[in-house]
Amino acid sequence: MIGGRSVGRMSLGLTLAALLAASQGCTTWQGGIPGYFRNRLKDTLEIADLGVTVTKTPQFSFYAALLSVGPGGYGDVDGTFIGMGGGDIGAMPIYYHHFGFLVYGREKTAWGNSIWNYPEYDPNNPETFNSQGVGILGFVTPPFDARPAGRPT
Repeated sequence: MIGGRSVGRMSLGLTLAALLAASQGCTTWQGGIPGYFRNRLKDTLEIADLGVTVTKTPQFSFYAALLSVGPGGYGDVDGTFIGMGGGDIGAMPIYYHHFGFLVYGREKTAWGNSIWNYPEYDPNNPETFNSQGVGILGFVTPPFDARPAGRPT
């Protein structure tokens, strides 16, 4: 049987552990408690991209890059993504041009908005795209134009 003093210590320990776990990552209290939970929801939406892409014309993609280290395939798509992707959820514009050959590849990706107010990408402005080299050689060869969110950690 657990005594009252042990329960109090256990509760304090669990509370401290929960607070430490909640403070990890890109924590910001901008917007108070609702802003904090909004950021945790955004973090959750960045776990994976799950959905369907719809295009006006037939387009092709068969590409994968395990942790950006082992890229393989080719993809060139400009359409609407419906699902959870790019840290957002819903229907949003998407553009990507990717290619890879195991040790070298390039990725150029842009996501539009659905429920979040991210900066929109402009198809005529390369600054609004996330471009990066992938694969062992892609990491160390120029151009070094990746945004931090696109790199493996």
